[in-house]
Amino acid sequence: MALLFLFCHDITAQTNDQQSRKDKIKSGRLELKYAVSADDPAGAGLWIDSLSRLENRYYTGLNWDERWLLYYWTENYGALLSEAAQMGAAERYDLSEKVQPPADSLFEITDSLMYARRYESFQAVRHAFLTGEEKAFSILLLEYLLRINGNEEEWAEKISAFESKYPQSVYLYFLSGVKPNILKPANKAFGAAIGLQSGSWTDEADRSLPPLYALSLDFYYWIDKWNVQFGASFAGGRISRDITDGLDVWPGNDPFSYSNYSLEIGYDIINAEKVRIFPSAGVGIAFLAPPSSADVPEEIPVYYDSFQLLEGHLGASLTADVKLFRDNYANWDLPKGSYNGFRVRVGYNWLNFGNGIPALDGNLFYFTFGYNVFGYRAAKK
Repeated sequence: MALLFLFCHDITAQTNDQQSRKDKIKSGRLELKYAVSADDPAGAGLWIDSLSRLENRYYTGLNWDERWLLYYWTENYGALLSEAAQMGAAERYDLSEKVQPPADSLFEITDSLMYARRYESFQAVRHAFLTGEEKAFSILLLEYLLRINGNEEEWAEKISAFESKYPQSVYLYFLSGVKPNILKPANKAFGAAIGLQSGSWTDEADRSLPPLYALSLDFYYWIDKWNVQFGASFAGGRISRDITDGLDVWPGNDPFSYSNYSLEIGYDIINAEKVRIFPSAGVGIAFLAPPSSADVPEEIPVYYDSFQLLEGHLGASLTADVKLFRDNYANWDLPKGSYNGFRVRVGYNWLNFGNGIPALDGNLFYFTFGYNVFGYRAAKK
């Protein structure tokens, strides 16, 4: 019975102590807020110390970032740098697991005050009795606390410069937790595009074949402005008139299938922030034939084998990419310069189906509109 009484008394005492600590933290933060509003750094320093003594393994009186802003305001650089040398991502996580301070406007008031006085604060750091390393880190830290490090590339470069200058610094532990992971772009990339192609035939082929509507696929490798591109297109339809090779006749209005495969080399003449344009030239092969859709071999048309047409040709094109989502490369875990965007391609193929079949003599002019995905390969660090 006595043990039960002592246990209940201990629980009650702990509960009362916790409630008392919470009330004291709430009261201390209120007094600290009044001191900040009254522009009283000396009084604020006393309340910062009081709140620090109220902290334990369960409770925190001040969040680390608001306390550090207050250190800047009171110019207590010794306490600031001492804590910063011990603080990393793991320690920030542990602090977030504690019972947080009551919701009040202390951080907002402090943050607004320090942002308004940021230029004076930077000057105070530069004139403080600190080493070059401590000054450099304190300036970086203040930029981070006031969230004026919005450009991730510039922020990462500043931290890298500090790391290079002070490779043994005790503050690298903290900086490693706030440094963005920026993948450096290399001069190599892969790309892929899909689109719809519209084509017009010339000469006799224009009378024999209907306008071309095809699915277009492009896969390419980019290196230092050069583009090596493999393209493929697939289409079908019905021929417009009888086609003969002198022996057999492919009757008009019969279906046909068409596919084209090309390999082109191009060079960027414009690669700006919002657009990329490059001409290309290369070789290709094209297939034109009645579709092999007959299920019963005996029902395959007698002219089928005579019009399995394969030819090789030269081709040229001009491609323009409109770059979209350029700022989202970090979300894709890709280096800067990667983009998605609309692709427009205009090209001309000098075809050779007319060799032996005059009704198919002609070339192909085409226009493709599609969507392109382009990604830089990350350079090795």
